[in-house]
Amino acid sequence: MLPEDPITSIQNDLQVLDHSMLLEIYPYPAFIYNRTFDQIPRVNQKFLELTRYAESQVPELTLSTLISSQLDTNPTGDTTRPIKLKIASGDLIHQNLRILPLSLTNQVVLLSFSPPGEEAYLRKDLLEQEIIYDNFSLLTQVAGQTSLKGVYEMTAWVVDRLVNPKTIAAYFSSKDTLTLHRLALPAHYESNQFSEELKSEELLNLPVLHLWKSNKKPVSPLHDYALIKGYQYLLTIPLVFKGKMQGMLIAAGTGIGPNDEVLRYISLLSSITSSTLHHLSGLESAQRTLQRMRQVVQIEHAITDNLEEGVIVLTPDLQIAEMSPSAEIMLGYASKEVFLQRVEMVLIGNETLSSMYKSAQRGISTLVGNNLSLNTRNGKTFLAQVLCIPVMTDEELTSVVLILRDLSQTEQIQARTQTLEQRAFLGEISAIFAHEVKNPINSLQTGLQYIGMTMQPEDPHFDLVNRLQNDCQRLTHLMDSTLTFSKPIEYHFNPLDLGALIPSILDRWAPRMTRLGINHNFLTNPEHPMVMADSRALEQVFVNLISNAIQAMDNNGGTLTIKINPYSDGSNPPQYEVIVADSGPGISDELKQHIFEPFITTNASGTGLGLAITKRIVTAHKGNIFLESYPGGTMFHIHLPRAQ
Repeated sequence: MLPEDPITSIQNDLQVLDHSMLLEIYPYPAFIYNRTFDQIPRVNQKFLELTRYAESQVPELTLSTLISSQLDTNPTGDTTRPIKLKIASGDLIHQNLRILPLSLTNQVVLLSFSPPGEEAYLRKDLLEQEIIYDNFSLLTQVAGQTSLKGVYEMTAWVVDRLVNPKTIAAYFSSKDTLTLHRLALPAHYESNQFSEELKSEELLNLPVLHLWKSNKKPVSPLHDYALIKGYQYLLTIPLVFKGKMQGMLIAAGTGIGPNDEVLRYISLLSSITSSTLHHLSGLESAQRTLQRMRQVVQIEHAITDNLEEGVIVLTPDLQIAEMSPSAEIMLGYASKEVFLQRVEMVLIGNETLSSMYKSAQRGISTLVGNNLSLNTRNGKTFLAQVLCIPVMTDEELTSVVLILRDLSQTEQIQARTQTLEQRAFLGEISAIFAHEVKNPINSLQTGLQYIGMTMQPEDPHFDLVNRLQNDCQRLTHLMDSTLTFSKPIEYHFNPLDLGALIPSILDRWAPRMTRLGINHNFLTNPEHPMVMADSRALEQVFVNLISNAIQAMDNNGGTLTIKINPYSDGSNPPQYEVIVADSGPGISDELKQHIFEPFITTNASGTGLGLAITKRIVTAHKGNIFLESYPGGTMFHIHLPRAQ
């Protein structure tokens, strides 16, 4: 159950204060008049005694029946006017009328009556009435505080103003304990004259407002303490709301202490303070509960938004209340599109799910998904599993949660995992194979070299032997590449200047590029881009890329451009981007998808392992490599973290 609205409750308390408490402390016959609605909501006892109306007749009284409908009800201030007041017997009696404002807009006023000839007395009593109204405004200020500490401090200030004690202390209750704890008030109240805590036994004989004087017998340990300190009176003001102790104020001093009129006012102050404390405590508790609920909702949204499984929340009558992003992607609907739609209109499959919903409405969880296919918005189907969970509160269904799992994605992941396992196994076999085959190939190559040395060029088998030697060299290179790709590599990272590494590689390839009609450009910003790298491994990366670019342009020539720039995509640390671009024929879209896989090549004499090794080296350097290709050119983008 939600806590009672504190604002409404405090307003109700203030209405009681406006209509009852004010009139009870007002010394003359009077009633409250609402000028807007022409209503008399309250009269005081002195008015009933003057006019002899019964209290049951008050709701029927109007201004026109008592005085005149033509009466000007604007406030008169200190001025009185003579009027004739109609009493219960029908007789008219002469009275002096004074109209006082009770609201800033003068909508609510107080009509006060006094016998003719008392003007002088009224003038003498004006100061006392002003004090009464001033004190009334202080009560409203107490009720208008927005924090518990503010209520205590304002109440202490009012008590100090009325009683003028030497010391004031304020105590508040903590949780459900019977001990009260002292609140830190401004230093001039000298609150530290009293203990930091009040035990329950110290409060036993002080359940109500109590003024103790030094000529009376002490009935509480607080009174004994006051005697020791030399105080002549001690005023205890318990703050109790509906029988529950909210706190207490204590005021002590010398002199005769507050009179009965002040004590009556402090009793009203205690009631207002207690009520305000209760409702502000409820408001703070509600705010804390609301904050916890917001945190729970944020956690819930964070979980559902990041789950791979789709989540759909249904109302008890099976309408969609909420749909997670994963469910939106699975089914192709936006959550706002299907809000309060029947779930049967959105979650459609090859099996009926009605029995699952009926079980949920009976409080039974159900898992469906042996052969279930669900339809998306565009008509596609996917294998799925649906877990239906009813949410019960006090044995009543409050919502239904559906958790959708896309089994087709699971199958794809399993297939991909199986492929990777097979490739790993093939890699091990390839390494063993390459190692075992390499030695016989070396023997064959040595034998062919010896045969070639003993043959004359005119021999009809000379060309055949040369071709066999070239094939053996190519097989040896393939076995070396296979072993390199298969075995784990240990990298040694050190700061490396790409601005020095790449030009040195280009210089080695410059004679061949000149012979093939290939121009080359190298641009770098900054001049010395430093990365953390294994120099030999990174040299192999750029040798492979430059070699591939030259091979792509060896027929018609072209331009090779290598460019280095700073790059940042939010990663830490920032990166450098190296672009290796050629003006060759480009790479087909079909081949681009597999270009970094082993044994994929466009070169008949290549092994197909160069780019696969390049990809592995770049990844080991916490970098990334990808390509763009189109008819007329190819660009490889390499991202490498900068050295710190």
